[in-house]
Amino acid sequence: MGSVTFIASPFDVEHVIYVESQRHTTLLSLARELPWPAHKTCGQGLCGACAVKIMFRDRERAMTQVTLSPDEKTLLYRAGKLTDAEYRAAHIPAHPAFWRLACQYVVEDEDILVFA
Repeated sequence: MGSVTFIASPFDVEHVIYVESQRHTTLLSLARELPWPAHKTCGQGLCGACAVKIMFRDRERAMTQVTLSPDEKTLLYRAGKLTDAEYRAAHIPAHPAFWRLACQYVVEDEDILVFA
């Protein structure tokens, strides 16, 4: 079982959800269950409005688990969430991307922090 801690700025309000990996749910679906600023988005990874910053509590897992799809990488780059260097290195395991699209990120058995 993993935990997802949603942290909303500017008040640093935290909401924690414990997730079983079999649930196969996205971060956006979880955010919409909370009094957290769940973004109104297309939900299909086309608009980029649901971009969130993710930090893994287990750094080793972050290094091996984080990969961006080509579409997600391009959209985050165009939205200014990835620098040129991050865009070029997004597929390299030693350089995990911290920005993800909440509608595309499927939560697994991991402990993560999600920043709005």
